[in-house]
Amino acid sequence: MSKKFANTNPAFGLATATINLDRVTNPDFPEVNEILLDSIHPSPSQPRTIFDDAELSGLASSIHTHGLKQPILLRRRAEGGYLLVAGERRYRAHRLLGRDKILAIVVPDNEDVEATALIENLQRVDLTPVDAGRGLQGLQERAAERGEKLTQTALAQFIGKSQSEVTRLLNIVKLPAAVLNEYEVIHKDVSKSALTELLGIDNEAMTIHLWGMVKDGASVAEIRKAKAAYREKLEPAAQATDLPRTAPIDKARKQWRKVATSLTKVEIRPQDLSSEDVEDLRRLRDAITSIIGE
Repeated sequence: MSKKFANTNPAFGLATATINLDRVTNPDFPEVNEILLDSIHPSPSQPRTIFDDAELSGLASSIHTHGLKQPILLRRRAEGGYLLVAGERRYRAHRLLGRDKILAIVVPDNEDVEATALIENLQRVDLTPVDAGRGLQGLQERAAERGEKLTQTALAQFIGKSQSEVTRLLNIVKLPAAVLNEYEVIHKDVSKSALTELLGIDNEAMTIHLWGMVKDGASVAEIRKAKAAYREKLEPAAQATDLPRTAPIDKARKQWRKVATSLTKVEIRPQDLSSEDVEDLRRLRDAITSIIGE
């Protein structure tokens, strides 16, 4: 691809925001071509599993009127055709329009664009909690394939979310399959808070029962009350195993009371803090959130 093409073709659009145009003369630089839709295969690592028909129709209308502003991202497959790395909504919109080709950036095999695409998808506000959790799982699995371990702390830094939020999203995708499958159908009617209330129960039957309450329109407070009542029934059996935990909780209680007292007595301005101070405070905030919730 020539530098002239990159500088003059308006269809290259927003792709220039993430691609260094100083590399366009390099033979390894991604190609920009019109690709047959029938030769494109969806990526199994795509975190988004739910595509709203009305939104797709709106996108198709916009593309019909204004053209495609950003090419999709593809990689060649060894078995032929192309793997769709990023831009599945644009790809589907072209299908709706009855078009047979789409403008695409075809990247070389030595670029780990799947991880980049996953991170970009996870930063979208319209992903469902289930899709976001599966995307995080995908990043961990890709790291494991390279013999690396991607911690929840590192994941939080990658996608710009708190560690407690990452923990919640990863736990959500561990809910029973029956819950996750039904959620995909009615996700617009289920708040993230209601879904989160299903976590922390080591009893699938009770989780399914609470999910039934969610589907029937129960409020978060009602679900929380039912969850607390269930736990109260388990307390007599759990008391014996909970006794050894009294000592560490007493020790932690003294520490958090000391911290709470110190922070309320001293006036601290953001400009007085070092980057290390900020990171320590963020870890403290995430630790508290993981205990008492948001």
